[in-house]
Amino acid sequence: MFKKIIMSVMLLAALLLAACSESQSDKEVVKDGYQSLMEADSFDATFDLDVNVDADVQDPFIEPYIQMINDMELSMDMVADNEKQIQETVVHFEGTLSPMTISMDLPMYQNLKEEKMYIQTDSLVENLGMFMPLPEDAKGKLIEVDMADVEGMEEEEMDIDELTEQVQSIVNDFIDEKSEDDFTEEDGTYIVTFTKDDLANLVGKIASEVDDTITDEELQEGIDEINTALEDIDLNKFEIHMTMDGDQVKSQKFVLDAGFEAEGNAVQLELTADTVYNSINEDVEFTINPEDSEIMPMEEFEQLMMGGMEY
Repeated sequence: MFKKIIMSVMLLAALLLAACSESQSDKEVVKDGYQSLMEADSFDATFDLDVNVDADVQDPFIEPYIQMINDMELSMDMVADNEKQIQETVVHFEGTLSPMTISMDLPMYQNLKEEKMYIQTDSLVENLGMFMPLPEDAKGKLIEVDMADVEGMEEEEMDIDELTEQVQSIVNDFIDEKSEDDFTEEDGTYIVTFTKDDLANLVGKIASEVDDTITDEELQEGIDEINTALEDIDLNKFEIHMTMDGDQVKSQKFVLDAGFEAEGNAVQLELTADTVYNSINEDVEFTINPEDSEIMPMEEFEQLMMGGMEY
């Protein structure tokens, strides 16, 4: 009997040790979740941005702009096939600057391998028509933007994929270096807390990694300048919230709450950027097909806009 009791205790201890070895700290859950996003072959996600500005401003010229920011609605539906290096984004924007209201759905398609971006013209024609009359026959086309011709990019000759991987690696390492105390869990949501020093150091690391001509002295000067600028900011909250569904990321939220002074006026800024992943590593569909669409070069669209301004 005694031998059976000892064996039972040993078995129970082994099971408890195995369970403990498989459990993850809050930090490890966040790291693994972030890494899974970086390695995803595809995803379908929805992004929402909510901004609220509370400013002690009595200027009748500035007040409408603050109200516009607080009332605006901005979201994006995003689909990406990282293996094919194709992304599609539909930007939804609605804002009012009395007496004018803009309600826009702007679909964009990007082929990173070919360095091409395509923008549907319909919403542009409908919303820009009040400023620069564009002909109705400009609708139903795709504006083609050659990313290699965008100012500065042809000189940098920067590999977008390489840059993205660099930044992702830096952020991953940065999270790894943070203290376990900066990670908490509340009802299945993992929260990472950042400080002013974190922000300055992260920006500095990204800058030094992207531009290898920056010396250690220049890097430190840049970090010091950021820290000096941040001294005048009350950083009440600077967090990343990650919600998990098993071992898969369900949502990721960036939360900022800060106060500062602008031209002698107290300003309180609250910002929430929330990304919900509808699917990861599943089949995705694109609504834009450049090969089956009428293409309008960017130069032609610019000429139409200039022509509208001459009216």
